Amino acid sequence: MLNRRLIRIRAMQALFAYKQAEGANFQLALDLIADHFSPDLNSMEYQDKEKLEGLKKLGQNLFQEAFSRQEAEKFDAPDEVLRMVEKAKEFYLLKNKKDVQHYATRMVIEAERVYELYLQILLLFIELGNRANQDSNGDAKSKLIDNQIIKALRQEKSLEILCSRRSISMVNEQVFVAKLYREVIRANDRYKEYVSKTNHTLEEDFAILKYLLKNVILKHEIAWEFFEKQDLYWIDDIETLRAAVTHTFQALVEDGKLKLALLDEEWDERKEFLQTLYQKSILETKDLEEILIPKLKNWEIERIAITDHILLKMAVVEMLNYPSIPVKVTINEIIEIAKDYSTPKSGQFVNGILDGVSKDLKESGKLRKSGRGMLDNK
Repeated sequence: MLNRRLIRIRAMQALFAYKQAEGANFQLALDLIADHFSPDLNSMEYQDKEKLEGLKKLGQNLFQEAFSRQEAEKFDAPDEVLRMVEKAKEFYLLKNKKDVQHYATRMVIEAERVYELYLQILLLFIELGNRANQDSNGDAKSKLIDNQIIKALRQEKSLEILCSRRSISMVNEQVFVAKLYREVIRANDRYKEYVSKTNHTLEEDFAILKYLLKNVILKHEIAWEFFEKQDLYWIDDIETLRAAVTHTFQALVEDGKLKLALLDEEWDERKEFLQTLYQKSILETKDLEEILIPKLKNWEIERIAITDHILLKMAVVEMLNYPSIPVKVTINEIIEIAKDYSTPKSGQFVNGILDGVSKDLKESGKLRKSGRGMLDNK
């Protein structure tokens, strides 16, 4: 259920978070130099503020040049300044190293959170059925608990096992369940029409759950507030969750058995894809920018929108490391993500850059595709 589009988005989000942390670390390193050369107000000795200010600016300039793409000017500097610059560099690089790992770990956890939400939504349907069973609404001729799909969920042992392994439960969320049922579902015209009838067909049972999923659980503000507290990227995950839950229910209609999504070998493969996009986009950034910069023409790479910069690097990583993924698939996916998450003109901009990059990589022999990856490399 965790498709490659979602994986690419998670990698982009993690890289964006890391980029923000990297900028903060850079400023902290500059502050470290500034603090060292600040006047000591508690000292009884004379403080030459003008000299200290000059040493501070010199140290900060040397530090900035050390991480600039421009070749640094060579000139003498006092030993105290050089030592402080080295200390700031060590601090900056160590902080970045820790943050790379931090966001890598968080990225995988947040990707797996989508699967946990999927299981939680399945449990929510069971709890809504239980809540409906306690409703003394005299106008209702049937109850949600009698829905054949909800019955199947209640009897599905594998769902119980999967939820137990991940410590997922709705037992302690009865206030939310009651509020959602009482304030939203119970008063819904489509739901009232459903419970006004008896002897529903399996297709009718599927239709009402599909409706509630799309229009209540994934849309109403009460549900949004509940799920947003658990998932930082809830709005990005809605479509994946809708498709996964619908597919699970539909399987019962078509094949007579619920089909629960699993995090199995496919997830191991997708997780490796996620980690590769993230790690290589950071660790091989200089090599990636050497590929990208010639295609930027009048653009300086620092002036590109951060999200575009991240997506361009991710695309090149994907082109070079996944022979089975066609170039056009990579480019089209990155374009769509750029349209959704970056500036209005990002899709067109990214398309132009990646088209040129892919041609250069192919001509240089660096772009090696195999199997399905060769479909658009003719």
